Amino acid sequence: MDFTVKRLTSADADLAKQLFWFFQEDDGISQPVVPSDDYLLKMLSKNDFHVLVALHDNILIGGLTGYELPMYKRPIREMFLYEIAVKPAFREKGVAKALIYGLKQICKEKGIEEMYVGTSTPNKAAMALYASTGGEQEPDIAWFVYRCR
Repeated sequence: MDFTVKRLTSADADLAKQLFWFFQEDDGISQPVVPSDDYLLKMLSKNDFHVLVALHDNILIGGLTGYELPMYKRPIREMFLYEIAVKPAFREKGVAKALIYGLKQICKEKGIEEMYVGTSTPNKAAMALYASTGGEQEPDIAWFVYRCR
């Protein structure tokens, strides 16, 4: 199957909206929302926020977002792969792997040495994906989520 991976810029707000809508639908959110055009343009203009999409015949089939995190210990940054999803009809066709490799390439270009992603251990597909793309599961690490409302 042919598809391309594209890194979005501020000129790609419509694709970003489609991706963010899809992320929410994929998460089971019944009434997805997307940011305003102004907010999207600000986000897509940032040098430390990355959005990659996969396109098949110029139609969105998946994507990811990543954030660079500055570290206080050394003058380095780390990448956090925040969200990734592929439309069901295109899963298990290398799309998610290509998206991750695209973000890893951005890391290389920017001198970022480590990239992180979290998932739940029962999510066997995600666990296998991350392992197959070079991710190493850290022993004894648990993620905690705080709701700061």
